[in-house]
Amino acid sequence: MASSPGSTPLAALLLLALFSASAASRFAPVDNHLIACGATGPAVLPDGRRFIPDTGCASMRLRSESSTLPTAAPNAPAAPSPLHAAARVFSCHASYDLAIRRRGHHVLRLHFYPFDATLASARFHVGAGGFLLLHNFTASSPVVKEFLLPVDTDVLALTFVPEAGSAAFVNAIELFSAPEELVGDIGTLVDGDDIIQTDGLSSQVFETLYRINVAGHKVTPFNDTLWRTWVNDEGFLVNKEASGSKAWSFGGRIAYPKGSKLMTREVAPDNVYNSARSVNSEGNLTWAFPVPAGNMYLVRMHFCDIVSKALYQLYFNIYVNGRQAVKDFDISGTTGYLAYPYYIDFVVDIEDEGLLEVAIGGSNMSRAGEVSGFLNAVEIMRMNQTGGGMDGDFPAILDMDYLFSKGIGEFARSLLCGLLFAGLFLVLVTLVVRLRTELKNNGTLWSRQSMDSGDGKLARAYQLVPTKTDY
Repeated sequence: MASSPGSTPLAALLLLALFSASAASRFAPVDNHLIACGATGPAVLPDGRRFIPDTGCASMRLRSESSTLPTAAPNAPAAPSPLHAAARVFSCHASYDLAIRRRGHHVLRLHFYPFDATLASARFHVGAGGFLLLHNFTASSPVVKEFLLPVDTDVLALTFVPEAGSAAFVNAIELFSAPEELVGDIGTLVDGDDIIQTDGLSSQVFETLYRINVAGHKVTPFNDTLWRTWVNDEGFLVNKEASGSKAWSFGGRIAYPKGSKLMTREVAPDNVYNSARSVNSEGNLTWAFPVPAGNMYLVRMHFCDIVSKALYQLYFNIYVNGRQAVKDFDISGTTGYLAYPYYIDFVVDIEDEGLLEVAIGGSNMSRAGEVSGFLNAVEIMRMNQTGGGMDGDFPAILDMDYLFSKGIGEFARSLLCGLLFAGLFLVLVTLVVRLRTELKNNGTLWSRQSMDSGDGKLARAYQLVPTKTDY
């Protein structure tokens, strides 16, 4: 049917209003450092973000005694991203000082794209905010390292330390304020047969290892308010042909409670909750993820009931590393709504297996043959160890944090002043001890006495006065 003459402007206004509302609802971090390291001009990404060169940023300072700007070989393939066209290479300690306007958790992403052999063989360490993030790191292939860390200073020093005879490099840096609802303090500790509540998660540093969209397409930064990437789960499914399993796709509206500080689109985007895999009461599904052994991990499992026709119709079990973490989970009783997102944080210690598994299994409380349980998404993050590093204790982090937060020159001056003060104090103590010894041997003691100053006035002074001592 043909449209009326006035309908086109009206439609345009409606589209503009929708676009404006969508833009206004997008997350706007207080701190938002987007840095193209070594670049000579801005780099604009498909998601609209603009990265500026590390030499022209007023809220950032680069400190390095020696840095170079390598260029790719003329016959090298084109860089997959504008961020990969340049790099900053350091042959000695270097630091980016990033101004912080609002303290709290921040998302840090480091982009590494080794476009020549020198970069591919570089070996180095990276620290930030008193934490060692990367230890003996080498980027032989393109990689993005993402961390979630608490920041309690007005300046965050991001430090690069090359191994002896090697170099350090970075192509791009993202540092932005994390929304409050992204980090919870309480989780469920899965430790052997004990399933207990644990707290203190908000003080941890997390390294994101996996971000999985179950049964859904890859989600790119363009469709995520925190510019994250979620990959499909096919490559991690252990029992792909499990009986009773089914993939779901949802075209309705995901419901978020108004004014909630627990569940928002910053926790996970709609595209993640629009898909799921389910099992029936007799089935189960398992996903396996290779991880470094000897670490604690945060496993965040996302649930959004897009499979039920009505509330209170399904119950299921949740397993983490082969242990039953939740029995007969009732998603309806937890949320009270359909298509309502929810997540559970589990903490698990991987000692020597090097493999982390999550699974959902049907419950006898569900109807036989009907959908019993489902999963929408999984995130796996490595937690920092007690020594302040992702890979354990590392003494260099103390030097990095102090040297580059205070400056090498100031540190040297402080050290010299400290040594001089200590030397003078030692000399003074020695003189006092020697004097007390001589006085004791000569039979003299300290006493306080008045004396005439010679002009008719009294003056107070300390004098050595011989005294007779009875022994």
